[in-house]
Amino acid sequence: MNAHDTACSPTAPAPVDAVLAHNRAFAAAGAASPRPATGRPARGLAIVTCMDARLTRLLPAALGLADGDAALIQVAGATIVDPYGEAMRSLLVAVGELGVRHIMVIGHTDCGTCGMHADHLAHALVEAGVPAEQIARERAAHPELDRVLTGFANLADEVASSVRTIRTHPLMPVGVHVTGYTIDIETGALTPVAA
Repeated sequence: MNAHDTACSPTAPAPVDAVLAHNRAFAAAGAASPRPATGRPARGLAIVTCMDARLTRLLPAALGLADGDAALIQVAGATIVDPYGEAMRSLLVAVGELGVRHIMVIGHTDCGTCGMHADHLAHALVEAGVPAEQIARERAAHPELDRVLTGFANLADEVASSVRTIRTHPLMPVGVHVTGYTIDIETGALTPVAA
């Protein structure tokens, strides 16, 4: 048992326990049917957006998306940090294997990644239980780590940067349409971002 396992209150179920209990009831009731026949996005659309929990229902509702309509790729800040990282890999799979021809990058207002500094996140990780010496070793061994731990200064600029990274990626087909937007976390309104 690790520290994560013991941190839950014995009087209330852990978040995972509550999710698992709900899942058992959900599956037993047959509530998942009917499902789309395939994992291919019906609209030929992939969306890169933030992992912010407030977008879980807001984003699909604001865009009029149902299950099966689009591939959703959620990463901190809706940012493509590494042109060969997991977010880009997901986009390449979506285009190459799932028939995606339209990609939207959607950042949101009140994003916690905006203004985040590597030292702040490193300190937060220490507070969460990672030894400071371990973070120092990782920073020394991996100079790119500070870029991973750093957020951005301007939301629209960051969305535009991610759009350009996708558009100019050497493995991204020329015919794939890539656009950028911000979404207002309160109203759900989209604003186009020039890239």
